[in-house]
Amino acid sequence: MEVSGTVKDDQGETVIGASVLEEGTTNGAVTDIDGNFKLKVKEGAKIRISYVGYNTVTLPARQNMVVKLEEAGNIMDELVVTGYTTQRKADLTGSVSVVSTDDLKTSPDADPMRALQGRVPGMTVTGNGSPIGTGTVRIRGIGSFNSSQDPLFVIDGVPTTMSLNSLNTNDIESMQVLKDAASASIYGSRASNGVIIITTKQGKKGGKMKVDFSANLTASFYTSQSLMNLCNSAEYATAMAQAALNDGIDPVTYAANYGLNLNAANGTPITVWNPATEQYENYTVNGRYDGFINSAKTMKYSDTDWLDEISRTGFSQNYDLSISNATDKYSALFSLGYKKNEGILKYTSFENISARMNSSYNINKNLTVGENFTITWSRQVDCAPMENALKMAPIVPVYETDGTTFGGPVGSMSDRQNPLREMYQNRDNHLDYWRLFGNAYVELKPIEGLVLRSSFGIDFYTSFIQSMNHTFHSDIVNNNVASTTLSNKNDMNWTWSNTATYNFTLADKHDFSVLLGVELSKQNSIDWSGYNEGYALEDPDYMWPNAATGTARVAGAMVGYRLASFFGKVDYNYDDLILASFTMRRDGSSRFGKGNRWGTFPAATLGFRVSKLLEKDWLDDWKIRLSWGKTGNQTIDNNAQFGLYVADYGLDRITSTAYDLFLQGSGTFPSGYRATQLPNANLKWESATQYNIGTDFTLFHNMLYGSIDWYIKDVDDMLINPAYIGTKGEGGATWMNGPSLRNWGMEFMLGYRKTLPCGLGLDINANADFFRNKVTSLPETATGSYAHTSKENLVESGQPYGSIVGYVVEGLYQTQEEVNASGQANARVGGLKYADLDKNGVINSDDQDWIYNPVPKFSYGINIGLTYKGFDLSMFWQGVYDKDVYNNQKFQTDFWAVTDAGSNKGNRLLNAWNTNNTGSTIPRLSTTNTADEGRASSYFVENGSYLKLRTLQVGYTFPSSLISKLKMTSARVYLSGQNLLTIKSSSLTCPDPENPDWNYPLSTSLSFGLQLSF
Repeated sequence: MEVSGTVKDDQGETVIGASVLEEGTTNGAVTDIDGNFKLKVKEGAKIRISYVGYNTVTLPARQNMVVKLEEAGNIMDELVVTGYTTQRKADLTGSVSVVSTDDLKTSPDADPMRALQGRVPGMTVTGNGSPIGTGTVRIRGIGSFNSSQDPLFVIDGVPTTMSLNSLNTNDIESMQVLKDAASASIYGSRASNGVIIITTKQGKKGGKMKVDFSANLTASFYTSQSLMNLCNSAEYATAMAQAALNDGIDPVTYAANYGLNLNAANGTPITVWNPATEQYENYTVNGRYDGFINSAKTMKYSDTDWLDEISRTGFSQNYDLSISNATDKYSALFSLGYKKNEGILKYTSFENISARMNSSYNINKNLTVGENFTITWSRQVDCAPMENALKMAPIVPVYETDGTTFGGPVGSMSDRQNPLREMYQNRDNHLDYWRLFGNAYVELKPIEGLVLRSSFGIDFYTSFIQSMNHTFHSDIVNNNVASTTLSNKNDMNWTWSNTATYNFTLADKHDFSVLLGVELSKQNSIDWSGYNEGYALEDPDYMWPNAATGTARVAGAMVGYRLASFFGKVDYNYDDLILASFTMRRDGSSRFGKGNRWGTFPAATLGFRVSKLLEKDWLDDWKIRLSWGKTGNQTIDNNAQFGLYVADYGLDRITSTAYDLFLQGSGTFPSGYRATQLPNANLKWESATQYNIGTDFTLFHNMLYGSIDWYIKDVDDMLINPAYIGTKGEGGATWMNGPSLRNWGMEFMLGYRKTLPCGLGLDINANADFFRNKVTSLPETATGSYAHTSKENLVESGQPYGSIVGYVVEGLYQTQEEVNASGQANARVGGLKYADLDKNGVINSDDQDWIYNPVPKFSYGINIGLTYKGFDLSMFWQGVYDKDVYNNQKFQTDFWAVTDAGSNKGNRLLNAWNTNNTGSTIPRLSTTNTADEGRASSYFVENGSYLKLRTLQVGYTFPSSLISKLKMTSARVYLSGQNLLTIKSSSLTCPDPENPDWNYPLSTSLSFGLQLSF
């Protein structure tokens, strides 16, 4: 008799790849992509249905069966898309991390990758507090020097490298991270930095329409953990006076240069130590001009907290509605999403509307057509003048006395812009863009086991911005010309993929899956910009080119590239004991010359399921994996192989400084063309070869599970655009193949889950990873572009890429005798003491050493989940151990004059070294930087280790007996917090180890959410 049926999980979703076996025999089948199976069995037989991660079910054989599998611990998402095809997670032989999409559904981040920070071993995600919310993703260390290091995203089979912040997070059904070359090599030339495969949701069979709605409201704010502690006006004047007294300068005269009067009749008292008299001196500070800091008397002496002035409590809101249904004939899902983030900095925001339609239709049992399509609109206003806010002197008022004119620097202050004015005048400079992304496909099953599929995908992006530069007048800083820059960019990328997949079994135990494919891709980008100045009225509706009366300039270009690919893959499974695969891809790219356009990228894997032999009750599954593969990189400029020239006449042909290309004064190329890039017809593929050894295991009936991976990744013929010596003159830039790099590391993941007799559910998992890298070769033509000491370069030193060379600081000079004996030019008492490493009695460039290593000892994440009845609690910690940070904020917190004398400083410098404070480690304040103490040195390198509580969430799911009365199938509310706590090294002097520069700081946020299903 013939039996047939469908296998579903406990959520009603079909299960792909489930094993259906006639009990007591080797006669069996595997469910197809729709979860269906057919099998001929003996009359009265029973069939056994099994799937990794689910409890096995044995039932009497019959026609039209509907089999429901109960999860056995929900160890993993079993459907894994690995490139043009699907596999069981249990059968993978490459290094693939399957991401739990539950972590994404409640995240307030605009970019779903931000929610994965620390959750995937071997993948590093960084970002900042911008409302745009994009994350930077790195997989297994550094992939290249100058070309892109971003992974390839493949969404429903369509490749892209653009940001995901316009993607509706709630549309994501599954996500896989392909980390090693063996699993990623099927994508060949675009896979050297890893591949992240995203599959969006489809309609689910269930007999009725399903409606899902979710909402999330989030408030974000800064805490002391994220911001520098700045001087107030009294502290600012104290530091200024102290620097003057240390240099033997009259502090009253010095402060007058910055609009201050230290002998004011009415003002704020301050006390400063005078090292010359060895006693404290008292001053009273106010504005130099009768309480004003400028001679025009328009700006009163103030005490402005600039960080407070430019920031606010930011609010974001996310809404999502989806409607779906499916039958044996069709599947359809429509979703609509809206998110808006009012940034934590005033006048900044990000807004996005997305609509998705996924559908498929079974024309007959052999032919299916479908599409996955999304259209999004986004608007972003981003202006992050954090450096100006941190450096603007607090004595400057936000507004002048008229209440409308923005205040600005005076006297000898550095010409820092008023950060609030910058943000206010930027409020109408929004970037608007539309993005159309998706594919249409046809799938034919002419015979059993054979699937022919053709898919055409597009990724279209069009953007426009009208950037207005307004006039302003703020004492010494002014702009008298209003101007606009209009820019538009259109990117069109299409990909046409055609594949044939054939699954068959030989001798009952030898299962094969053969994939053959061809793919064509083309990218075309057109961008232009126009600059105009001179407007009688400064209004967004008026400031268009037709209204301009002054200078006008236009620029634009069209670029693109093409990629042709042929690929194949064979997967082999012997009785679930031996697993193997072989992949081959050949890519041709127009970015290279004719002789080097094609690259070949093979890969092979081998897996052995030890548990199949041992057959222990406590050993559910144990698999050992070996893999090797090559991937490529061609993410360079589209014109990298060519010599480039631009027409640049300057303001006119007479005053142009460009040269006559052919020295003829007239003819084909008139004077004014100049070279910008040298050609390189020998430019060829960058390639990465990777070896991987790994193991996956589940024990004690899926209660304990984990994986371990060890890898080596060698990058050769790296594509770089190095610096060139000045004697080459203008146009010496060129692309070339150069350095080689080795990354190696390990990744660990361990999880435990169990439901206790009391009903408390535990789900605890942790991951850790480390990697090391070193430059293994560096051509002489490129050595000047990368760090080196006088004795060795990156290769000879074995240092990782990104290392920094500098001076080693041994403390501070305590006496004049030490200074005299130092051999250090312009050394000073209380100043930085540099080590004489070569012991020749002179401090010079030969005394530099490697002082900064950008690679941490290891990174880790800990996720704790608890459930009890309807309540759930989750907590996620993420950390980095022993990582160097180069603390650029120290230039402002520890020195008065290394950068921007007269700008505001961090109040750490109030504890600087002096004759009454010789135990301090902060250099003595000075009005000048004659000792060149801003040079690269170990003084700025600090321990950036940290442990952060990234997420803490409490939720409640209402009982079905209650919500069924409201015609709902599920309802949940939750409250969560992000970046709530940071534990960092006590030696770190900046607030946040993730932001030792002047970037947009990370904020703390609280969210309330609602999830409903009907």
